[in-house]
Amino acid sequence: MGALPSILDPRSVIMLAGIMGLMMALVVFFMRRSYPPSIGGLGDWALAPLVAFVSTMLFAGRGFLPDFVTIVVANFVLFQACILYYSGSQKFLLGRSDTRGWTLLNGFLGLAMFWFSAVKPDFEFRLVLVTLAVSALFFFHARLYMRDRGMVFGKRLMTGLLLVQSAVAALRFVSVLVGMAGESLLDTSWIQSLYITMYSFTVLLMSIAVILMATDRVHTEFEYLASRDPLTGALNRRALLDACRAAFAHAGRRRVALLMIDLDHFKDINDRFGHLMGDAVLREAVSRMQRAIGDAGVLGRYGGEEFVVLLSGAGQAEAMSIAQQLKQAVGEPFTPDSPLAAVGAMAVSIGVAAGEEGNRVDDVLARADAALYRAKAMGRDQVMAAA
Repeated sequence: MGALPSILDPRSVIMLAGIMGLMMALVVFFMRRSYPPSIGGLGDWALAPLVAFVSTMLFAGRGFLPDFVTIVVANFVLFQACILYYSGSQKFLLGRSDTRGWTLLNGFLGLAMFWFSAVKPDFEFRLVLVTLAVSALFFFHARLYMRDRGMVFGKRLMTGLLLVQSAVAALRFVSVLVGMAGESLLDTSWIQSLYITMYSFTVLLMSIAVILMATDRVHTEFEYLASRDPLTGALNRRALLDACRAAFAHAGRRRVALLMIDLDHFKDINDRFGHLMGDAVLREAVSRMQRAIGDAGVLGRYGGEEFVVLLSGAGQAEAMSIAQQLKQAVGEPFTPDSPLAAVGAMAVSIGVAAGEEGNRVDDVLARADAALYRAKAMGRDQVMAAA
């Protein structure tokens, strides 16, 4: 299993990889312009295959261009392209990027490439250094995805590609140790052809994985925005009622409780301080309610200053206890340095009603609403249970 047919000539495969990378760079670049800026990493992912294209053109010039360009610069640029892919993934998954260690390693590789090409030429040692570094980078890149939750198809594809490329680079590293290094980058041995060909497909498929992941993120964000109240971030009325219907339809033997909540004297706040202050009060009230509820329930904006909390698996007594905690949390006074200090303190009136599987949501809401109005009639800042 020595040389392979000329159709897999390494120089041709390298140039093909560069051209595919250039095409995918253009695809990701134009895709980036139509995607929201909240999706991080697209800039690095668009730049990475473009940088890889430059490196492949330099590699393909081996024998025609100076060795410094086709060995030192080409390897440095190629590894930097791999770092850019990694940086894009960090921004996409973590919202930030830190590749300083890998960039420092790339500088060390550049010096080593120069030494073992111009001062003490040694193809085998250069190959050992490059394949070991590439294998490590791709493995750490794959581990980033393996630690992430929500492995959609695009993420699984990216993880598989990174692991395969890491394994192929490791195999090329081992081939050097067992005396199968070959004589140069353009050697036509099967192991060298596999190494170069796999890189070509990886560049193409990684860009496809990027597009799949970004598209899935866009769909997720649109679905989130479609179900949220734009001012407070709580569920909007449609999503809230859908969640209530689902809870009552699948309650089984568990009880389901609804809290109908009204922010007391909210109209006075708007009249005295203006609607901007009123909006800030609503946001703060929702933030406090969500902290008080935690994972016990779902909060939604029913309309205006009215909110509903869905408590799955809670009976009347437990719902009353949670309602009291919620009322206390909302009523905590503002600190003197708070922008809302002038408002004084917030207060809520709460009506509590419990139901079970098969109950109509509108009926339970009507009972909670009636309890709410009794709480307001009793002087507000009260929690009342439905009759």
